[in-house]
Amino acid sequence: MKATKLVDLIKLLDHWYPLSLAEDGDPSGLHFGDPQHVIQKVLVALDMRPQTVEEARKRQADTLLVHHPPIYRPIKRFDYNDPQVNMYRQAIQLDLNVFAMHTNYDFAAGGMNDCLAQALSLQNICDLHAFEDSQSVPGRIGLLPNPLNRSALIDYLKINLECSNLTLIEKKPKKAYQKIAIIGGAGASMIKTIDKAQPDIFITGDIDYHAGHDLYERPYLSVDAGHYIEHLFIKYETNKLNQYVKTEGWNLEFMASQVSTDPFEYV
Repeated sequence: MKATKLVDLIKLLDHWYPLSLAEDGDPSGLHFGDPQHVIQKVLVALDMRPQTVEEARKRQADTLLVHHPPIYRPIKRFDYNDPQVNMYRQAIQLDLNVFAMHTNYDFAAGGMNDCLAQALSLQNICDLHAFEDSQSVPGRIGLLPNPLNRSALIDYLKINLECSNLTLIEKKPKKAYQKIAIIGGAGASMIKTIDKAQPDIFITGDIDYHAGHDLYERPYLSVDAGHYIEHLFIKYETNKLNQYVKTEGWNLEFMASQVSTDPFEYV
C-alpha cells in the first residue's frame, strides 16, 4: 500500500469533478489543511458542522470531505463565542483537512444529480442541459422502472430519497407518474428548463412560496424533498472512493458520516 497525500486526493477529485465547473463565487476546494499532508482516514459528510468535526475526532479521521463549503462568507472576527468560528477553531486544533466539492459536484458527470438519479433507479437518463443551449444547467431526467399512482409514488420517493417529509405542489393530479426531472439543492429557478423537459414529476429542494405559485400552474407535480436529500451523496461517494483506492493500492480509507446535519425538525 502506498502512502497518500492530500494533494493526490485533490487531483483525483478534480479529475472527476473539475473545480472549473464551479459557479463564479462558489468556494469549492480546500478550506483547511496542507495539500502535502499524508492522509489515511477520510470522513465523508454533507456538511462541516460541530457534530461532524467531533465525529472526525472520535473516528480518528485526518480529513473531512464535504459537499457544502464550510466558509461560504468572509469571517470578520475570530470570536470563539460564535459557534461557527469555534467550529473552525476546533478543526484547526485537530489539524483536520477539510475539502469541499459543491457546484462543481452538482454539474459534473457522476456527481450529485447522478447520485440522486441512481437512488431513484431512473432509466434512460439524460442531462437537463439537453433542453438548453447552455451547458451550465444541472439536473437529470429519466424514467422510473414502472409508472406509479400518486400514493405509490409518494411512498417510493420517501423510501428511496430517505426522507420522511415531502412538500407537494400540483394543481391537477395525474393517474400515473413515471418521467422524473431532479435537481439537487435548490433548483426552482430552472422552471423554464423543466417546462421544456415535460416531466411528470419535478423534484428539488428549498422551493419558496412565490416559486410554489409558479409551479402550481405547471402541468407536472413538483416535489420539495428538502435540501437534505443531498445526504445520499455520502454513501454514494464513500463507496465509489473506497473501490477506487482499493484498485489503485492507496493506503486510504473513506468512512461515511453517521451523524445528521439536517437543521430542521418536523412535527
